[in-house]
Amino acid sequence: MFTHNRQQTSAAVLARVQQSYSNLTGAAPRFSLLELFNFEGFNLNDYCQTFSPHPQIKPLLQEARAFGEQYGIWLDNAAHYISCATFLYPNAGLERMRAIVQNLAIDYYLNDTMGRDIFVHLSPAEQEAATQMKKRMYSLREDLYMDEPNATLIEQANVEVLTYIRDTSSMSWFKEFLRLYSWHIYVAHKDCNMNAAGKLASVDEYIDSRCHLSGMHHVVKFIEYSEGLFLDWDWLAERGIHKQLERLHDITAAIGGLMNDLFSFEKEVIRNGADSNLVMVILCNQPALTLEEGIRQAAGIVRNQLIEFLALMDYVKTAVQQEPLMLSHLQGLERCVQASWIWQVYTRRYKSADSIFVETRLPGVAAPQ
Repeated sequence: MFTHNRQQTSAAVLARVQQSYSNLTGAAPRFSLLELFNFEGFNLNDYCQTFSPHPQIKPLLQEARAFGEQYGIWLDNAAHYISCATFLYPNAGLERMRAIVQNLAIDYYLNDTMGRDIFVHLSPAEQEAATQMKKRMYSLREDLYMDEPNATLIEQANVEVLTYIRDTSSMSWFKEFLRLYSWHIYVAHKDCNMNAAGKLASVDEYIDSRCHLSGMHHVVKFIEYSEGLFLDWDWLAERGIHKQLERLHDITAAIGGLMNDLFSFEKEVIRNGADSNLVMVILCNQPALTLEEGIRQAAGIVRNQLIEFLALMDYVKTAVQQEPLMLSHLQGLERCVQASWIWQVYTRRYKSADSIFVETRLPGVAAPQ
C-alpha cells in the first residue's frame, strides 16, 4: 500500500530537486550528456558518424502534416517530433515509411495531449474522456474492427494506419507489434506518478516499465517492418541466439527510453512536476543523493546499457556470420541506438535557453546533412 509517508517523500524529493535545479542553472550548462554517456574507448558521437536520416525527410514531413491536419492531430511543435521517424528508419521504403510516420504522429499527439506528464493536469471530465478513448484504442484485435459509432478522428486515423501496416506485414509480426503497441497505449496515457501508481518502483521495475511507456518496444519492432524483412524466430532458436537477440531488442528499447529521461528531465520534472522519470526514481529510492548525483547515476545506467549493447551486438554478429537478413536487422538496431542520440540532440523539442545540459541548451544544433 502506498503510504502517506511515501507520498511525503515523493513531494519532498520533487521540491528539493526543483530547488537544486535552480542552483545548477547559470551562464553555462552544467553537464554534457555526451561526456556522461561516453566510456573508455567509446565516443557516442564517433559511433554515430555513419548515421544519416531518411533521404525523403522533407516530403515525409509534409505528408505527415497533411495527415495530421486531416484528422485534427497536428500540433504546433509537431514537426520536431515527427522527424524522429525519419531518423530511426533511414533505409525504409517510402510507402512503409509513410505508415510509420503516421503511426508516430498519432502516438506523439496522444503523448502531448494526455501523456503521463500531461494527464494529471487534465480536468476530471477530460481524464474520463481520455480514458474511454484509450480503452477503445488498446482493445483493438487483429481484425481492427471498431464497434464505436462516435469514434473520434484520432481513433479513425489509428485504425486506418494499423490496417495498412497489417496488410503489408506478416501476421505473426503484426500480432506481436499490435500487442506491444496496445500495451504502450494502455500504460503511457494516464497518471504515472508515484501517488497514482500506489507504490515507489525500484529502479529495475521502472526501467522495465519505461520501455513500454516510451513506446520503444514497438519502435524496435518497426525495424523489421521498415524494410519488409521479418525475422524467423524458429531459425534463431535453432541457431541458439534467440535469447541474445531478444535481450538486444530490450537493451535497444531501454537505451532510447532512458536517454530520453535525461533529455526530457527538464520538461517532465522541472516544468511539469512529474516524478515518473529515471532521475526522480533514483532520488526517491535514495533520498540522501544530491540532484547531481542522481543525474550522474542515471547517465551511468545508460552508459552500462551501451556497453552491454555493443558486447551483445558483437556476439550476435559473429553467430550469424554473413546471413544478409540478420546483418540488415542488426544494422537497424545500431541505427536505432544512433538515432536515439542524434535525434534528441537535433530536435528543439527538449531545448531551453537555460538548460543545464550542453545538448539541450539553445540555440539548437543544425540538422545532419
